[in-house]
Amino acid sequence: MTVRSREDRHDRDEGPPPERYGYLVTYAVRGEPGVRRAEVTVLPGYSQEEDVPRILAARLTGRPADAASITVLELRPV
Repeated sequence: MTVRSREDRHDRDEGPPPERYGYLVTYAVRGEPGVRRAEVTVLPGYSQEEDVPRILAARLTGRPADAASITVLELRPV
């Protein structure tokens, strides 16, 4: 007979990680007044939280390299 600890059962009950993560991002663009909000989806294995400025820059300018002009003020899971 195999005895499992509570921790083993807890890990098994959680299921697989989500296929994608959504974030509500509040950010500022250098040289522009005010703040903006956007929803960003991150795909594990392809992008991570630290890629959010690049994703936003690509949306705004078409160039992910412009990420330095994006300042993330708040990052909340959706």
